[in-house]
Amino acid sequence: MKKYIAVFFLTPALALAASNEPQFTIKPEQCVALEQGQECYIDVSASWQTNSIGNYCLFANEQQLHCWQNVAHGKWKSEIMMTDNLAVSLKNGSEEIIFTKTIEYAWIYKKRKSKAVRWRMF
Repeated sequence: MKKYIAVFFLTPALALAASNEPQFTIKPEQCVALEQGQECYIDVSASWQTNSIGNYCLFANEQQLHCWQNVAHGKWKSEIMMTDNLAVSLKNGSEEIIFTKTIEYAWIYKKRKSKAVRWRMF
């Protein structure tokens, strides 16, 4: 009984086609604060690619971060402050959401009930 091994090679044309697939990447995917409710600062980088040239804008919870004109791909990087989960979206010129991802907000210690020091005198 003979066994055959199939070997596939990725040709340059196939590699180019695979790299043109629509994609949306946000890094990091989580921001960790020391205490619940505390501001969390992170350096966010976004990269995206679509199949068509157009006008696109990047948003964070409906706040516009950056726009590109007549392109099919883009990159963006900046520091962001957050105190809750942050939805990052790419919209086209018609305000339709093309991609969206969420950066999760996490904390290490639960928020204290009161920040005041309480003293008792007997």
